[in-house]
Amino acid sequence: MLIAHFFDLVPIWLLLIGTILIMILFIEFGFRLGQRSQSGPKKAQTSQVRAIMGAGLGLLAFMLAFTFSTAQSHFEVRVQSLAEETRIARNAYMQADLLAEPARSQVKRLLRDYIKFRNPLNKIKNPEISQKLDEILEYSEKIQHELWLLVSGRSAESGGKQFDSGANEALMAGVLALTDIHYTRLHSATMNRIPLTIWMTLYLMAALSMIIMGYQAGLTDRRSPVATLTLALAFSAVIILIADLDRPVMSLFDINSQLLVDLDEYMERDLSLEYYPAEPER
Repeated sequence: MLIAHFFDLVPIWLLLIGTILIMILFIEFGFRLGQRSQSGPKKAQTSQVRAIMGAGLGLLAFMLAFTFSTAQSHFEVRVQSLAEETRIARNAYMQADLLAEPARSQVKRLLRDYIKFRNPLNKIKNPEISQKLDEILEYSEKIQHELWLLVSGRSAESGGKQFDSGANEALMAGVLALTDIHYTRLHSATMNRIPLTIWMTLYLMAALSMIIMGYQAGLTDRRSPVATLTLALAFSAVIILIADLDRPVMSLFDINSQLLVDLDEYMERDLSLEYYPAEPER
């Protein structure tokens, strides 16, 4: 469920190398095709090929700019969702102070565990991405369920007892908001992605542009290996940046989770105060 594209399963360095090789391969194919056309009865017009090459590279640049903008907007949504989740969790934690013991300590410890478990999300490595994300989602939803049972008076700890109505309504709204932002982050990370059709079109446009560029060099029977490698590397680097921005867990970019770290530390300090009863052993 969490892996939307085949690209997500491929390490970013391997994807970069593969893209560069594909670019060079199509340039070489176009060059050899251009060399063969020299001996044909109707030699292609160099000026026409240059015009087509310019149009192809321009269209490829437009596609790259459009796709990069889309990936950047997805990245910004994930950043904003993380900040919003931190704000909601902090508000719910503070609203728990309005409850009486033992509900206050139970709610606060559940919220502390929730934030602590979600904090290392950016440290997940590519080989374990699917397993770790599934584990985080399962544990997060378990805590959300426990919080809801507790604030709604349906848990075994509450014994069916309803808390103060004003405080309980505010906390219930906070727990619902925490659940809502959880699914918002899940949607933005796993479903709000660049469609596979756009990726296929982007690679097709890159391949055709490299072929026509190599073809033009083949017609003149002159080419520069340095220029060929530089162009392949430049277009491949942009494609890889787009792919990494669009991934649920990125390699080259990092969402600053300092807000979660600060909130975790705040909760730890607050729960260490003497007026909270000791946490029961599990």
